[in-house]
Amino acid sequence: MATQNVRFNTTIKAAEDLNTSAFQYHAIALVDGKLANNGEETSGILLNKPKDGEFLSLGYVGEMKFAAGAAISAGAKLVVTTSGWFTTADSNDPILGEAKATVTSGSIGTGLFNLPTGTDKSNIIMASLTSSVDMIAGTVMHLVDHEQADICQEADAVALGATTAAVAANFGLHGVMNVRIGPAVVASLGDSLMVAESGYLTPVTSGYYAIAKALTNIGSDALGSAVFLGGTFGYVSSM
Repeated sequence: MATQNVRFNTTIKAAEDLNTSAFQYHAIALVDGKLANNGEETSGILLNKPKDGEFLSLGYVGEMKFAAGAAISAGAKLVVTTSGWFTTADSNDPILGEAKATVTSGSIGTGLFNLPTGTDKSNIIMASLTSSVDMIAGTVMHLVDHEQADICQEADAVALGATTAAVAANFGLHGVMNVRIGPAVVASLGDSLMVAESGYLTPVTSGYYAIAKALTNIGSDALGSAVFLGGTFGYVSSM
């Protein structure tokens, strides 16, 4: 059973109807008094059920209930996705809290929170962009069609977390960030990287452009740190 303990809360005015159990314990953005759609705009958790224009109770520090948008394990780090649902954080996501106990999708869980907070992205030039398809964290997007890049010349931006089609999310354009290596391949520290397909990266081979360089060993279908320059380092004529 979900529980709450000592917590800090404040009040702000709701800017949309949130007066049913379907919205209680979802994440709220203080800036507009509406449901948050990502971790970085999350200011707290809705504790009551206000109508549009009424004051909502916003919990921001302590042991609180939260609405789980997916199955979450005890100890998992938490982030927010569309409509204020909490889910397990990917690498590069702002860490908002930690699940105290396992909770099923669509249920109310208990977590430990310290809001607002976020992950340091000082080494990344990033932008809020919208993909036309769901994307896995660390894969690369082509800005022309907003889909996963399939060749190096399309490698424009890296998804810093899992994205949902038609929902704005943070993408890295340049800097040190986590990228995802494709299935059945691995990358070693210092490897130059290129796009394989579906936005995955792989070590570069002759006749292709390098778009990133691995800063650590990265396993198959795994995330790892790399320097991504957005565009190309240059054509590799021989290995």
